[in-house]
Amino acid sequence: MKKTENAPQVFVDANIIIRAGKPPGGAEWGRVGDLVNAGMITILTTDLTVTEVAKKHADNDYQVIKEIARPHFRKLIDETVGVKINDINKTELWDILLSKYRASVAAMFGNLDATHLAIDDVKPSVVFNTYAEGTGLFSGESKKDQFPDAFIFECLRQTATKDNRVVIVSDDGDFEKPAEGEQYIQIIKSLPELFKALGYEMEAPQVSQFLQDKSDDLAALVGEEIKDWGLVGDVEDSEIFDVQVLGLEIGKVTSFRSVEEGDDILAVGAVRVSANVEYSHPDWDTASYDSEDKVLIPWRDEEGETEVEFDLDISIAISVDDEGTPEKIETVSIRNTDFQYVELHPFESYK
Repeated sequence: MKKTENAPQVFVDANIIIRAGKPPGGAEWGRVGDLVNAGMITILTTDLTVTEVAKKHADNDYQVIKEIARPHFRKLIDETVGVKINDINKTELWDILLSKYRASVAAMFGNLDATHLAIDDVKPSVVFNTYAEGTGLFSGESKKDQFPDAFIFECLRQTATKDNRVVIVSDDGDFEKPAEGEQYIQIIKSLPELFKALGYEMEAPQVSQFLQDKSDDLAALVGEEIKDWGLVGDVEDSEIFDVQVLGLEIGKVTSFRSVEEGDDILAVGAVRVSANVEYSHPDWDTASYDSEDKVLIPWRDEEGETEVEFDLDISIAISVDDEGTPEKIETVSIRNTDFQYVELHPFESYK
C-alpha cells in the first residue's frame, strides 16, 4: 500500500465502525479499503477502540443467544428438537463472544494496514489536568464518561502534524470541543462525508432512479437482512418473527464510485420500510401483581400479526456494466447500530 504524500491519517470512531457492519465490515468499509489501497489515506486506530467495537458486537450477539446459558433452556432444546447444547455459563459465553470479536476486529484493521496507537503512550497526567480544569472533552457535564475518548484524543493529538494531519470520523460530538484549538485535526461526521471531502461523491440521480426501478429487488434484500438483524416490539418482553417486507420508500441517496474502475458503486441512504410481522408477548393487561416482589406476573401470552413501519439507514453495493452504468444490486447492509423498535399496538397501551 503506497501512501500519497501528505495523505491524511484517518481515525474512525467506534460508533461509526459499528454502524459500518460486523467484521470484516460492509460496503462502506470496503470503500475505506479502496482509499487505503490507492494511497489516499492511512488508517489510525487505538487498542481501546478495538475493544469498544468488539464489546458492542459481542453484546449484540449475547443478547440474542444468552438463553443457552440457562440449564432449563438447554434441556428444552434437547427435548424438543433433539439438539444437545454443551453446558456453558454466562461468563464463559461472554468471554467466547468477546474473544471472537477482538480477533475479527483486529483482523479488520490489519487488512487496512492500520497504525495502532497505544493508550499507554499517553501520560495520565495530561488527561487528568484537562479533567481538573474542565477543558477539552471534560468541558461538558458527563465528565467521568469522557475518559476513554480523552485518552484516544490525546493519542491522536500527539500524532497530528503539519505534514500528517489527522481526520477524526465521529458523529457523537465529543471530539468537537477539544479539536477547536488543534490546527492539524479535522472532524468529519460520517464515512460518506469523508468520501465526499476526498472528491469521491458522484452524481446521485442516476443511481437514485436505478434504485427506484429496482425497488422490488431492494425490498427483498432488505427483508433478508432484517431476518438476521432483528426488530424489537414496544411491548415489554415481546418477540417478533416472520418479518415480511411489503414495500419501502427510498429517501435521499448519496453514491460513490470505487477508486478501481469496474468495481461496485456504493450507495448510502435511508429507506422507510413497511412490513408485516408476527409477534408474541405476555398479556400484561391480565397479569397479576406480586406485592412481595413488586412485579407483574403474566399468566398467558398474546400472539398476533400486524403491519409496522420503521426507518433504516442502509448501504448498497451496485455492480456496473462495461460502461460503468448501474446493473444489479449485489448486497445490502443495515447501518443502524441498535435494534429497531416498532409499534405493535397503535391504539393500545402496554407497560
